[in-house]
Amino acid sequence: MLSSQKNNEPRYLLCLSKDAKLLFQVSLKTLIESENSDFMVYKLRDRSMIDIPDYKEWLEIVEIDEGKYSLLHLNLCYKIGKEVRRNK
Repeated sequence: MLSSQKNNEPRYLLCLSKDAKLLFQVSLKTLIESENSDFMVYKLRDRSMIDIPDYKEWLEIVEIDEGKYSLLHLNLCYKIGKEVRRNK
């Protein structure tokens, strides 16, 4: 469930696939330590969900804090970078 905030504060959202949701439900650490990269994080300054590409295709969207956003963003960069280097 997305909470309300002051309009000038950024919102941090985590979009999850089915498998990523199951891992996240166990714990943030479980998702980070997994090989799963089927999730996305967004920092929104606008209150509109329109800024999220394909937001209707995600199984779940949850609001997270800035610390979790930073951890998950770095984790995605690592996982995707690892995959890109492997495919060269």
